[in-house]
Amino acid sequence: MQEIKGKYAVITGGTRGIGLATAHALAEEGVNVAVIGRNPDTLKDAVGELQNYGVQVVALNGDVSNKEDVDRMLGEVNDAFERIDILINNAGIMNHTSFLESSEEDLRKMMDVNVFGIYHMMHGILPMMKQQGQGDVINISSMSGLKGTKGSSLYSATKFAVIGMTEGVMQEMRQHNIRVSYLTPSAVLTDLIGETGLKEETMTHAEDMADIIVSQLKLNPRTFIKTSQMWATNPTPKDQ
Repeated sequence: MQEIKGKYAVITGGTRGIGLATAHALAEEGVNVAVIGRNPDTLKDAVGELQNYGVQVVALNGDVSNKEDVDRMLGEVNDAFERIDILINNAGIMNHTSFLESSEEDLRKMMDVNVFGIYHMMHGILPMMKQQGQGDVINISSMSGLKGTKGSSLYSATKFAVIGMTEGVMQEMRQHNIRVSYLTPSAVLTDLIGETGLKEETMTHAEDMADIIVSQLKLNPRTFIKTSQMWATNPTPKDQ
């Protein structure tokens, strides 16, 4: 396993859920972190928590679906960090509705964040990693990116797109010692999925995802895991 202390990471959607849990896990390992969030208040709270680890923390307020925002934020990162070793593309939105009740606007909003957000971030950071001759990119997709289900047709379309784009970029970047991979978790206990009918202690938690991400980053640079599926071992209904 390699040492990741002292590395520099950028995390989108880093103020809550999987993103915030990952920021904590990386900071605990001694990784300097830049967190991206759209809400100034939650961003301020996240940075306050992360500064307790004694690492360099950068707050980036902006929307990854907006290229101008991304260009500005990456400029701020470049001013603060000497390099970028790790990119975690976690920002995402979800809208569960039947296909016939959905609107074109619903699809465009999810595509803008879930797909174009990752596109903008990789397009901005991969040239830096290529110049460095190393780097790690982990994109958060979903089990919905492997199988469409009732009420998730639009969300699934965006997550299928994430997988296709990631696999193509992965093949292009391997020769530059850049590891590009994606994760496909099933339901994770975060604000994104809202109220569930399952006992919370039996669900996958954001911290579990963070543990997996850190473990993958610690793998010897000669090897990487292209993709992983995360399932709760025994998700149990609340009425049992």
